[in-house]
Amino acid sequence: MNQRGVHNFFPVAIQSSTIEGADALNKEIIKELANVRGTVPNSLPEGWSCNLYTTIASGDNLLARPAFKNLQQHIASEASAFAHTYALDIERHPLRITECWVNVYGQGDAQEAHIHQNSAISGIYYVAAPEGCGELIFHSPLSDIMYNPPTRETNDINTPMIALRPTAGEMILFRSWLRHSVKPTRGKEERISIAFNLTM
Repeated sequence: MNQRGVHNFFPVAIQSSTIEGADALNKEIIKELANVRGTVPNSLPEGWSCNLYTTIASGDNLLARPAFKNLQQHIASEASAFAHTYALDIERHPLRITECWVNVYGQGDAQEAHIHQNSAISGIYYVAAPEGCGELIFHSPLSDIMYNPPTRETNDINTPMIALRPTAGEMILFRSWLRHSVKPTRGKEERISIAFNLTM
């Protein structure tokens, strides 16, 4: 009889964490975001084909605001745990947050597939994720191969994408080279997320 073994080499890890004390944290952030939206113009880059409010290119440092101090601590803690999953040498090359911005999705807003260049780890923290808000889609690094053979079923090995339904108080971390997108928000309530990048 032939002997065979299947090895799951080159897996892609995505970390999901529920942040302790998220309700109080989110209330504080939402209050501060009202000030942000009142003073920081929408800095939607020209290359984006989506329509949402973002501070990504504004130069505004969200983490310098007192309301975001606790979030910064959670980012550091969760990113450290995720780095250990990949055995990244953060003892000799410490992680540091290089960027942090808010994205506010209204009804019909979405975001095309993209990566976060010049970063090691990227993440998203959900301040508000009401019913009907857009799912976060992660695209397999192999989704652009020349030929996708027919399959009987979709599983973790052959899936071209995975859709995650966000919840308020959840933090998602992933390697920055992993393509991701956001489906359109169907409901009328806003989907509010804080995105961030870390390097070493």
